[in-house]
Amino acid sequence: MKRCLLLTLCLCAFALAQAQTFNYSGLEIKQEKVKKKNVYEWEQFVMVNYAPGFLNRNGSDYKMHSFGLTYGRVKLFGFYVNAMISTGFHYGYNYESYSYNGSIYYEGNDIVPFYTGKNSTNRFSFTAGGIVRMVIPLYFYAGIGYGYQSYTKQISSGEWVFMDDYSVKHGMNWDMGLQGNIKGFTISVGYSVMTDYDSRNLHEVKIGLGYTFKVN
Repeated sequence: MKRCLLLTLCLCAFALAQAQTFNYSGLEIKQEKVKKKNVYEWEQFVMVNYAPGFLNRNGSDYKMHSFGLTYGRVKLFGFYVNAMISTGFHYGYNYESYSYNGSIYYEGNDIVPFYTGKNSTNRFSFTAGGIVRMVIPLYFYAGIGYGYQSYTKQISSGEWVFMDDYSVKHGMNWDMGLQGNIKGFTISVGYSVMTDYDSRNLHEVKIGLGYTFKVN
């Protein structure tokens, strides 16, 4: 009888020890399966931009080249600001032409002056918007701002004429695209369009190269 009781106590102790070991092992497995949450830090980025663009009017494409800078900060969400300017700088003009043939109003008459062949496509814009991280080091950005674009031509007197039909003038500038970051090296590709009330649109493909670094 004593032997049976002793044997029973030994079996109970062994079973209890096995149960505790199983529970502890199960807890370890469960803990291993818990995913670690991604913790993002604030980063800031600076890029130089290049944007070839064109304005289609009356079946002709007026091409231009613009350059600019972008600065932004991002964690999971963030912001950016961008400024762009073209290679043309003849914003000022002496006459205005609202005709397809380039005629101007001079001394009470509509005349077509002699154009030297020199022309200037002038453009600048300021844009601000938001940027969001897409888990991997890829970001989506979108923004809105103000833009101005004009097309001017020089006449034989050395004066300049504003060509209304080929100018967006004052308008809204819309901006969107993707941005990637690989070990600090940053590149972006996006689409930008400047619009006005008369459905004249300046389309651009904007490319950016720069660097991303931690915020201290």
